[in-house]
Order: sequence, then structure tokens, then C-alpha cells
Amino acid sequence: MSASTEALIIEIIFCLGALIALGGIIGLVVTKNRHRTLRPAMAVIISGVGIVIIASLLNVLLFKTYDQTRVKKDDYYEITSLTSNMQASLASSQAANQPVTPAAKKASKNVTYLVKHIAQPVASRQDAQLAQRELTQHRHPNVNRVKAAYQRILNRYFKQIVQQPQRAQRLSHHAYQQATKINH
Repeated sequence: MSASTEALIIEIIFCLGALIALGGIIGLVVTKNRHRTLRPAMAVIISGVGIVIIASLLNVLLFKTYDQTRVKKDDYYEITSLTSNMQASLASSQAANQPVTPAAKKASKNVTYLVKHIAQPVASRQDAQLAQRELTQHRHPNVNRVKAAYQRILNRYFKQIVQQPQRAQRLSHHAYQQATKINH
């Protein structure tokens, strides 16, 4: 099931619980005006509030927000790990005439490992290996080639996890900006 389907189900459960609680409140007012026992209406209110709490907990336990978009927690951690390793692999090579540091080489190997183990297509694995070779085998790597490979990897990744093409493109762009920003 995709993240958007699961999110929709959780929202429906949340709304259903809110409607049940609202119905219980209305029932409480009606039964109070008729001077009847309030217990059934209170039970309905508590049930509705319980459903709302369960839906809220499911939302918190299953999803995180990445660039104002709800994604599954597993996907969120994959995204942040991938972009932080991409950024670390580019960190030393973005300055002119600077050799790639051992930490950047290790980060490029981590990118290749992550791409391989998060079930990415063969083209993404090849792009990750191309970027790794560029960063590990050249004293002064072609950073534009590495960045282009990383952008293709991110584009494919977000096409897999997000159903709407515009949202996938926006998230991919945001992740690419995070991966290529220079920390000073």
C-alpha cells in the first residue's frame, strides 16, 4: 500500500472518530434536555475520541514530513540518509583544486550501498557506481558528472515512492538542493 493510500485511510478513520464524538455530544445535549441518563451518550463520545486518538497515533507512528509532504517513516530515513551521504561525498570536492577526502570517498560508497539496498533500479545503481568511481578514482573529480548522477538517482527514487509526478519532481528537487548545498 502506498503512503498516500495509508494516509487517506488514517484520515478517514480520524474523521469517522470525530463524527462519532460529535454525534455523542449532540446526543448528550439531547438526552440532557430530556432528563435521561447520560451514560450512553458519554460512551459514544469516549469511543469517538478513542478512535481519533488511535488515528492520530497511527499517523505519528507511520509518517514523517519531508518538505511539507507526508512520507512513510522508512522512506523519510532513506531520503535523509541518502541526501546526507550525497552531501558528504561532495563536501570536499566542491572547492576548486581540492582532492577528495577519505570521508567523502566513504560517503560515496555509502550512497552506492544505500541505492543498492533500497531496491532502486539498475540505472540508479549504475549512476551511484559512476559517481563513486568519479569520486574515488580521480584526484580532481568532475563534480558536475557526480551531481548529475545524484540528481538522476533522486528523480527515480521519488518517482517510486510518490504517486503524483509534480510532487515527486518537487521533492526530488528539494532533496537535490539538500544534497548539493555547501556547509561552511
